[in-house]
Amino acid sequence: MTTYEPILGIILLAITLLFTLAFYARYAEKEKDPRTIIRQMTTDAMIIAVIMLMTFVPSLGYISVTPLISFTLVHLPVLLGAAIGGWKKGLLFGFIFGVSSYINAFNSTGLNLLFAYPWTAIPPRMVFGLVAGIVFSLIGKLSKKKMKVLYLALASALLTALHTALVFGNLMIYYPDTIIGMFASTSPVASGTAITFTIVILLGMLGEMGLAMVIIPPLVTALRKATPKIFVH
Repeated sequence: MTTYEPILGIILLAITLLFTLAFYARYAEKEKDPRTIIRQMTTDAMIIAVIMLMTFVPSLGYISVTPLISFTLVHLPVLLGAAIGGWKKGLLFGFIFGVSSYINAFNSTGLNLLFAYPWTAIPPRMVFGLVAGIVFSLIGKLSKKKMKVLYLALASALLTALHTALVFGNLMIYYPDTIIGMFASTSPVASGTAITFTIVILLGMLGEMGLAMVIIPPLVTALRKATPKIFVH
């Protein structure tokens, strides 16, 4: 880790704080009910706290399988936040997710080292949160409750797959030789390793999709019944 990276991490955290405060300053201008503002801020603070907790507690949000392969569960609170707050909150939580991935890369090895730069860690997570917010907002407009649960489960799974595709697609832009070498190789010796790596990544993605399908729909349904006013749609 070079000397500038911790400083850059602090700057990114400061930008995150300023971005959040600016968002709520603009939101407070439009929303006159202080109780609604407090509910929204409390909900968002809890989701951000979960993202940070999953980042800094070892093997909670970022799970290392091998020195080269790891999986993430931090996309789950981002999905929940996007389902509650729409695309604006999805973008915010996606940004914080990206910052957390960048910070986590400081003490990581293998594939996670590729996220030790803001341009590899943050943009795909922001796009993920943005798209998740748009999709969940559309689902929120459905009238049939039974269909909403089904669509929530399907959307959670597909958005999780989208996150994986965005991450590797972004890495492909900056590290084409490394990513191609991981997934495909013409060398007889390396081809077996590439196939194994691809299978493990796909299995991990399927596991993340399954967790999202199981966790997000009941959480969203329960929260909508208990505290419907925290939802923006």
